[in-house]
Amino acid sequence: MKVLRGIWVGVAAAAIGLGSTCQVRRPDVTGTGDERIDEEVQLERASPDAGQAGCAAEPAGNLSLIDARTASPLSCVPVTVFVESTGCPEGVSCPAVLAYRGDTNALGQVRVKAGLDADRVSAVAEGYVPSYRRPGPVTQAAPAEIEMIPSEGFLLKFLDAEGNYLTKLSVVFKQGADVIAQMRTNELANAFFPSRTPFAGEAVTIEAEGFTAATVNGPADLGEDGHTVVLRR
Repeated sequence: MKVLRGIWVGVAAAAIGLGSTCQVRRPDVTGTGDERIDEEVQLERASPDAGQAGCAAEPAGNLSLIDARTASPLSCVPVTVFVESTGCPEGVSCPAVLAYRGDTNALGQVRVKAGLDADRVSAVAEGYVPSYRRPGPVTQAAPAEIEMIPSEGFLLKFLDAEGNYLTKLSVVFKQGADVIAQMRTNELANAFFPSRTPFAGEAVTIEAEGFTAATVNGPADLGEDGHTVVLRR
Protein backbone atom coordinates (compact mmCIF):
# COMPACT_ATOMS: atom_id res chain seq x y z
CA MET A 1 0.00 0.00 0.00
CA LYS A 2 0.06 4.19 -0.73
CA VAL A 3 4.53 9.72 2.92
CA LEU A 4 7.48 11.70 4.11
CA ARG A 5 9.41 11.20 0.89
CA GLY A 6 9.44 14.95 0.61
CA ILE A 7 11.28 15.20 3.94
CA TRP A 8 14.51 14.14 2.36
CA VAL A 9 14.03 13.33 -1.30
CA GLY A 10 10.92 14.72 -2.88
CA VAL A 11 7.11 14.89 -3.13
CA ALA A 12 4.03 13.75 -1.50
CA ALA A 13 -0.05 14.48 0.02
CA ALA A 14 -4.02 14.86 3.70
CA ALA A 15 -5.98 16.69 6.38
CA ILE A 16 -5.61 18.72 9.57
CA GLY A 17 -7.53 18.14 12.79
CA LEU A 18 -8.23 15.86 15.78
CA GLY A 19 -10.41 12.77 16.25
CA SER A 20 -10.88 9.08 16.92
CA THR A 21 -9.20 6.12 15.26
CA CYS A 22 -10.98 4.00 12.68
CA GLN A 23 -9.26 1.13 10.93
CA VAL A 24 -10.50 0.54 7.42
CA ARG A 25 -8.74 -1.47 4.75
CA ARG A 26 -8.77 0.63 1.56
CA PRO A 27 -5.95 -0.91 -0.46
CA ASP A 28 -7.66 -0.40 -3.80
CA VAL A 29 -6.19 3.09 -3.93
CA THR A 30 -2.72 1.62 -3.91
CA GLY A 31 -3.57 -1.43 -5.92
CA THR A 32 -4.33 -4.40 -3.70
CA GLY A 33 -8.05 -4.36 -2.86
CA ASP A 34 -11.48 -3.00 -3.63
CA GLU A 35 -12.61 -0.66 -0.84
CA ARG A 36 -13.44 2.93 -1.80
CA ILE A 37 -15.22 6.11 -0.84
CA ASP A 38 -18.95 5.83 -1.41
CA GLU A 39 -20.11 7.45 -4.66
CA GLU A 40 -22.72 9.58 -2.88
CA VAL A 41 -20.02 10.99 -0.63
CA GLN A 42 -17.82 11.63 -3.65
CA LEU A 43 -20.62 13.47 -5.41
CA GLU A 44 -21.28 15.65 -2.37
CA ARG A 45 -17.58 16.59 -2.35
CA ALA A 46 -17.39 17.17 -6.06
CA SER A 47 -16.32 20.58 -7.26
CA PRO A 48 -18.99 23.33 -7.42
CA ASP A 49 -18.21 23.37 -11.14
CA ALA A 50 -19.17 19.71 -11.47
CA GLY A 51 -22.39 20.64 -13.21
CA GLN A 52 -20.71 22.61 -15.95
CA ALA A 53 -21.64 21.72 -19.52
CA GLY A 54 -20.15 18.46 -20.75
CA CYS A 55 -18.99 17.25 -17.36
CA ALA A 56 -21.98 16.05 -15.35
CA ALA A 57 -23.26 14.21 -18.43
CA GLU A 58 -20.11 12.08 -18.73
CA PRO A 59 -20.84 8.38 -18.20
CA ALA A 60 -19.67 6.51 -15.14
CA GLY A 61 -16.07 5.34 -15.37
CA ASN A 62 -14.11 2.34 -14.17
CA LEU A 63 -11.28 4.46 -12.72
CA SER A 64 -11.73 7.18 -10.10
CA LEU A 65 -9.13 9.91 -9.40
CA ILE A 66 -9.06 11.28 -5.85
CA ASP A 67 -7.09 14.17 -4.35
CA ALA A 68 -4.96 12.50 -1.68
CA ARG A 69 -4.81 15.73 0.30
CA THR A 70 -8.57 16.35 0.59
CA ALA A 71 -9.99 12.86 -0.13
CA SER A 72 -12.29 14.54 -2.68
CA PRO A 73 -12.76 13.47 -6.31
CA LEU A 74 -10.98 15.36 -9.08
CA SER A 75 -14.16 16.57 -10.75
CA CYS A 76 -14.21 17.91 -14.31
CA VAL A 77 -10.44 18.27 -14.69
CA PRO A 78 -8.24 17.36 -17.70
CA VAL A 79 -6.27 14.16 -17.08
CA THR A 80 -4.11 11.76 -19.04
CA VAL A 81 -4.10 8.07 -18.12
CA PHE A 82 -1.54 5.47 -19.15
CA VAL A 83 -1.67 1.69 -18.82
CA GLU A 84 1.34 -0.57 -18.47
CA SER A 85 0.84 -4.31 -18.70
CA THR A 86 2.61 -6.45 -16.14
CA GLY A 87 2.54 -9.50 -18.39
CA CYS A 88 5.79 -8.83 -20.25
CA PRO A 89 8.52 -11.49 -20.20
CA GLU A 90 10.98 -11.34 -17.34
CA GLY A 91 13.60 -8.65 -17.90
CA VAL A 92 11.48 -6.83 -20.49
CA SER A 93 9.73 -3.56 -19.63
CA CYS A 94 6.17 -3.22 -20.83
CA PRO A 95 5.58 0.05 -22.71
CA ALA A 96 3.09 2.53 -21.29
CA VAL A 97 0.05 2.94 -23.55
CA LEU A 98 -2.19 5.99 -23.65
CA ALA A 99 -5.56 4.86 -22.25
CA TYR A 100 -7.44 8.15 -21.80
CA ARG A 101 -7.02 11.86 -22.41
CA GLY A 102 -9.83 14.23 -21.50
CA ASP A 103 -11.87 15.46 -18.54
CA THR A 104 -13.03 13.48 -15.53
CA ASN A 105 -16.76 13.42 -14.78
CA ALA A 106 -18.48 14.93 -11.74
CA LEU A 107 -17.33 12.00 -9.60
CA GLY A 108 -13.74 12.25 -10.80
CA GLN A 109 -14.13 9.15 -12.97
CA VAL A 110 -12.85 8.17 -16.41
CA ARG A 111 -13.31 5.00 -18.43
CA VAL A 112 -10.16 3.23 -19.57
CA LYS A 113 -9.63 0.04 -21.52
CA ALA A 114 -7.42 -1.88 -19.16
CA GLY A 115 -7.37 -5.02 -17.09
CA LEU A 116 -7.13 -3.18 -13.79
CA ASP A 117 -6.62 -6.42 -11.92
CA ALA A 118 -3.46 -7.09 -13.93
CA ASP A 119 -2.31 -3.75 -15.38
CA ARG A 120 -0.46 -0.87 -13.76
CA VAL A 121 -2.31 2.41 -14.35
CA SER A 122 -0.87 5.92 -13.96
CA ALA A 123 -2.55 9.32 -14.20
CA VAL A 124 -1.25 12.83 -14.84
CA ALA A 125 -3.09 16.06 -14.04
CA GLU A 126 -2.01 19.67 -13.54
CA GLY A 127 -0.99 20.36 -9.95
CA TYR A 128 -0.20 16.71 -9.18
CA VAL A 129 2.79 14.45 -9.60
CA PRO A 130 2.25 11.39 -11.83
CA SER A 131 0.32 8.99 -9.59
CA TYR A 132 -0.41 5.31 -10.08
CA ARG A 133 -2.38 2.25 -9.08
CA ARG A 134 -0.70 -1.11 -8.85
CA PRO A 135 -2.57 -4.11 -10.27
CA GLY A 136 -5.16 -5.39 -7.82
CA PRO A 137 -8.64 -6.84 -7.43
CA VAL A 138 -11.57 -4.81 -8.78
CA THR A 139 -15.34 -5.13 -8.51
CA GLN A 140 -18.09 -4.28 -10.95
CA ALA A 141 -19.88 -2.31 -8.22
CA ALA A 142 -17.17 0.32 -7.77
CA PRO A 143 -14.39 1.84 -9.88
CA ALA A 144 -10.74 1.35 -9.07
CA GLU A 145 -9.03 4.38 -7.53
CA ILE A 146 -5.85 6.38 -7.88
CA GLU A 147 -4.81 8.81 -5.18
CA MET A 148 -3.46 11.89 -6.91
CA ILE A 149 -0.50 13.32 -5.00
CA PRO A 150 -0.19 17.14 -5.02
CA SER A 151 3.01 18.42 -6.61
CA GLU A 152 3.57 20.84 -3.72
CA GLY A 153 4.16 19.80 -0.11
CA PHE A 154 4.33 16.15 0.93
CA LEU A 155 2.03 13.38 2.09
CA LEU A 156 2.07 10.73 4.79
CA LYS A 157 -0.16 7.66 4.75
CA PHE A 158 -0.86 5.89 8.05
CA LEU A 159 -1.38 2.13 8.29
CA ASP A 160 -1.47 -0.34 11.15
CA ALA A 161 0.66 -3.48 11.19
CA GLU A 162 -2.06 -5.42 9.32
CA GLY A 163 -2.18 -2.90 6.49
CA ASN A 164 -5.45 -1.25 7.54
CA TYR A 165 -5.96 2.45 6.88
CA LEU A 166 -5.86 4.54 10.07
CA THR A 167 -8.49 7.15 9.23
CA LYS A 168 -9.47 10.07 11.45
CA LEU A 169 -6.43 9.37 13.59
CA SER A 170 -4.92 12.17 15.67
CA VAL A 171 -1.15 12.25 15.25
CA VAL A 172 1.55 14.42 16.82
CA PHE A 173 4.88 15.13 15.14
CA LYS A 174 7.93 15.94 17.27
CA GLN A 175 11.55 16.85 16.74
CA GLY A 176 13.27 16.22 20.01
CA ALA A 177 10.99 17.62 22.72
CA ASP A 178 9.35 20.14 20.38
CA VAL A 179 5.89 19.52 18.95
CA ILE A 180 6.06 20.75 15.35
CA ALA A 181 2.63 19.66 14.11
CA GLN A 182 -0.60 18.02 15.24
CA MET A 183 -2.96 16.62 12.64
CA ARG A 184 -5.78 14.20 11.93
CA THR A 185 -5.65 11.78 9.02
CA ASN A 186 -8.43 11.98 6.42
CA GLU A 187 -10.65 9.28 4.87
CA LEU A 188 -7.64 8.01 2.92
CA ALA A 189 -5.50 7.84 6.08
CA ASN A 190 -3.35 10.70 4.77
CA ALA A 191 -1.84 13.73 6.51
CA PHE A 192 -0.62 16.58 4.34
CA PHE A 193 2.13 19.14 4.92
CA PRO A 194 2.25 22.19 2.63
CA SER A 195 5.94 22.67 3.39
CA ARG A 196 8.91 20.36 3.95
CA THR A 197 10.84 22.94 5.97
CA PRO A 198 9.96 21.78 9.53
CA PHE A 199 11.36 18.31 8.80
CA ALA A 200 14.68 19.22 7.25
CA GLY A 201 17.75 17.63 8.73
CA GLU A 202 16.35 15.96 11.86
CA ALA A 203 14.53 12.76 12.75
CA VAL A 204 10.78 13.02 13.34
CA THR A 205 8.93 11.12 16.07
CA ILE A 206 5.26 10.39 15.38
CA GLU A 207 2.87 9.71 18.25
CA ALA A 208 -0.76 8.54 18.21
CA GLU A 209 -2.92 7.33 21.08
CA GLY A 210 -3.02 3.54 21.31
CA PHE A 211 0.13 3.08 19.23
CA THR A 212 3.86 2.87 19.91
CA ALA A 213 5.71 6.03 18.90
CA ALA A 214 7.45 5.73 15.53
CA THR A 215 10.69 7.51 14.67
CA VAL A 216 11.36 8.35 11.03
CA ASN A 217 15.01 8.94 10.17
CA GLY A 218 14.73 8.84 6.40
CA PRO A 219 12.97 7.37 3.36
CA ALA A 220 14.04 3.85 4.32
CA ASP A 221 11.62 4.07 7.25
CA LEU A 222 8.66 4.89 5.01
CA GLY A 223 8.05 1.74 2.99
CA GLU A 224 8.67 1.07 -0.69
CA ASP A 225 6.77 4.17 -1.79
CA GLY A 226 8.67 6.50 0.54
CA HIS A 227 5.57 7.91 2.22
CA THR A 228 3.93 5.20 4.35
CA VAL A 229 4.04 5.25 8.16
CA VAL A 230 3.22 1.95 9.87
CA LEU A 231 2.09 2.28 13.48
CA ARG A 232 2.13 -0.69 15.85
CA ARG A 233 0.26 -1.17 19.08
